[in-house]
Amino acid sequence: MNIGGVNKTIESDVLVIGGGGGGLRAAVAANAAGARVLVLSKGIVGKSGLTQTAVTGFQVAFGYADARDNPEIHFGDSIRGGYGLADPDLARIFCDEAIAAVEDIETFGARFDREENGNLIQRKLDSSQTYPRSIKKGDSLGTPIMQALRREMNKHKIPRMHEILVTKLLKDGDRVCGAIGLDFQKGEIIEFRAGAIVMATGGAGELFPCHSNTPDSTGDGFTLALNAGADLVDIEFLLMLGHAVLHPATVRGVLFTFQYLLTKGAKPLFNSEGKSFLSNYDPEGSDNPARHIYARAIYSEVRAGRGSPHGGAFFDPGSVSRETLMASLPSQTKYLESFGVDITKPIEVGAAAHYVCGGIKINTQSQSTVPGLFAVGECSGGPHGAGRIGGNSLTEILVFGKRAGTEAATFANVENTGVPESDEVSSEANRVISYLSQERSGERPNVIKARLQKLMNDYVGVVRNKEGLIDTITEFERIEREDLPSMSIAESNRVGNYDWVEALEVTAMSRLARAMAGAALLRTESRGAHYREDFPLIDDENWLRNILIRRNRDSDALVFETNDHKPGPEYTSAFTGAK
Repeated sequence: MNIGGVNKTIESDVLVIGGGGGGLRAAVAANAAGARVLVLSKGIVGKSGLTQTAVTGFQVAFGYADARDNPEIHFGDSIRGGYGLADPDLARIFCDEAIAAVEDIETFGARFDREENGNLIQRKLDSSQTYPRSIKKGDSLGTPIMQALRREMNKHKIPRMHEILVTKLLKDGDRVCGAIGLDFQKGEIIEFRAGAIVMATGGAGELFPCHSNTPDSTGDGFTLALNAGADLVDIEFLLMLGHAVLHPATVRGVLFTFQYLLTKGAKPLFNSEGKSFLSNYDPEGSDNPARHIYARAIYSEVRAGRGSPHGGAFFDPGSVSRETLMASLPSQTKYLESFGVDITKPIEVGAAAHYVCGGIKINTQSQSTVPGLFAVGECSGGPHGAGRIGGNSLTEILVFGKRAGTEAATFANVENTGVPESDEVSSEANRVISYLSQERSGERPNVIKARLQKLMNDYVGVVRNKEGLIDTITEFERIEREDLPSMSIAESNRVGNYDWVEALEVTAMSRLARAMAGAALLRTESRGAHYREDFPLIDDENWLRNILIRRNRDSDALVFETNDHKPGPEYTSAFTGAK
């Protein structure tokens, strides 16, 4: 029976929200566990998210390149790469289960580059890895993974729905029992009922004007979970990468992994004065430091007046030939050349938002603090802490995707499907429809979104400080209080109305932006992907702890709290005297 504004109701055991690698791996696992599964995506299921475009590698401690490597070494690297704040239980899981995850995805048909003896090729991405550990497939590792998962989805005829924007999670008491979604191609509001939900919505790159994410990465999952009562953790740690192409505008934000060319004749990054500078910002004095240092170093050079014309630095391929480029980075080379970029000559590169290291707090079963709500991938929090070493994201989605799907199926079988309050369903349907009201006469969603992006870029991006964060939070609160209630859209039609979709997205983005800025203000130190210029040092004495964020049920305000954190000797021994 349809309730006020809802066009239809669809039931499943496990509802997966997100059509990227983590969502598909969860769906395949839940189906294998006997659950009725439905996958929703704001884009196209199987072609959404960042897994499809992944190039760097997949961290797995086989020990082929160096026999000294093993899951324990991988674990130590991950703890240090998270600057002591990764949940050690979660990090242990994806390091220990990475080999099995590769074996699983290969049974689905994925193939990776191997030596003539049959061993997987393993390489070292940067200084965060003790030994070469990343497996690869040319320079487009995500392609075989997604192809294999799509085949498995098709093989088992797992249902999926495309272009669905989920606007609210429904609850029966303390547990989730479904969701409200907008089918924006048909203009229909749908009630989805489910015994368990897996959130796999990816990151929040669209909070920034320059990012490496897909355009639909608006952080929906973070806000949906927060509004449903789940805790967020570590979301102040936003990984900004310094190897995004800045010019021409047609390829702004596209990642070019030039670091791999430094051993082949390419030169270290240099500023407008022709001087290399990365080693000045790296504690180890490296010209190829950990990834987050690139962005901070470029930002500092730009602010000092030594940046490139478009706000970055210069990469010079030096003696690297096009033949070498095609052999090393074929997909990236072809893509950039298709837009007229000659990467045999110096190009401008700079900072782009890449990855939210925190997210929905999960336990070892991938379950959030809300019963029945599971999370995997970039929207989840805990496995990485204050940073993420390159290649661990693919490891995580395959390991925890399987775990989330299996555990969600078990939960749904035990608990069965709950029933939301009818008032909750109709209230959300009415809220969604209200955006079409002609009484709204304020600014368009794209205008408000651009304002949010500028504030995030200027004050919650690479470098932060107290004054900027306080002013930004004040402005976010004003936007939520004044701009969003009056936000107008161009058309009142329901079918294919992307203004309507953007209005709903911007509302969710604003809440997430405020949460990120609030956590960044609270953390009065610099650690990993979070840098405060007024507190430039790591402060283990006071800040070896995670920041948790939740919604106050009575006032709807955001509540911030910290927990004590014990990282283990993998961190403390490596960072002795780091302050």
